[in-house]
Amino acid sequence: MAYCSTPLAMLIYLYLFAFGLGGVLLLGSIFIGDKDTGGDAGHDGDASSQAQHFDHGVGEGHGGVAGLFTAFFSLRFWMFFLAFFGLTGLVLDGLDLVDSPAFALVAALAMGLLTGQGTVAVFRNLSHSETSTAASAADYIGRSGRVLVGFAAGDLGKVRLTLKGTTVDVLATTEEERGFASGEEALVIAMNDTTAVVARAPGI
Repeated sequence: MAYCSTPLAMLIYLYLFAFGLGGVLLLGSIFIGDKDTGGDAGHDGDASSQAQHFDHGVGEGHGGVAGLFTAFFSLRFWMFFLAFFGLTGLVLDGLDLVDSPAFALVAALAMGLLTGQGTVAVFRNLSHSETSTAASAADYIGRSGRVLVGFAAGDLGKVRLTLKGTTVDVLATTEEERGFASGEEALVIAMNDTTAVVARAPGI
């Protein structure tokens, strides 16, 4: 590089460091697993675990401006920012694709910010979608299922139901005098926390 002695040219080492650190964090998130809590939504389900993990900081921001600021408290943002900031700088400055190191720096910062903010927004939307499709207590009421573990009145058993195209097993009890045997059909009439109160369907 013709300008290797200038201060701006020394940014190549910053790009290398940022790309290396960001890459290590990204690889760690893939191969080691997700351990962080908090962040974008803070309470994602299993199917959206990738949307939840690797986010430190405050809760989700409501509104565009708030969302932009809260993204800076997300570890996911910094992983992608560092990786793409470093990569862009290395490509533009390290390969002499632009004449000005200052332009390469601005382009690298812009790419890092856009990538980090975009990634946080995508995972946040995935979290919201998963939360909106989760079954609520009202979704159980009126559903019928097959008894897996028989139970007498006042005891606990287990019933298998189909909700939103997914098979789920829930604890069940009944207020009827006659209990349920395994294989019988049971109708959910109420939910007590995670326990379904069941009865026999009319005509059974």
